[in-house]
Amino acid sequence: MSANGSIAIVDDEVDVVRTYELLFKKRHIPVSFTALDGPDAIDKFKKANPRPVVVIIDYRLPSISGLEVMREVLAIEPSTKVIFISGDNSVRQKSVDAGAAVFLKKPTDIKIITDTVTRLMNF
Repeated sequence: MSANGSIAIVDDEVDVVRTYELLFKKRHIPVSFTALDGPDAIDKFKKANPRPVVVIIDYRLPSISGLEVMREVLAIEPSTKVIFISGDNSVRQKSVDAGAAVFLKKPTDIKIITDTVTRLMNF
């Protein structure tokens, strides 16, 4: 899996980030970075070398929304595959229109998340 790059996790819930990290480690999917807020995510994305192929972004983040983070990430690296995750189904269309490869509604089954990441990384 690592030959195809890494992923990044952007979510303000520490427990969610830890769960994803353990989940991906168990499946040998390297995590480039994690961030608990938008500005940190954008900064880490800019500095990442190589940049993650897939970024999981939560909609509700402190300071700026996940939509803004996604727009910044895609402006820096348009080929990035973004998995946009939110408990708010009303942002589904906005996220897809803004460039999300996939929208998943929270709570999402862990198998769906890992299958989606694996599929996007095997581009």
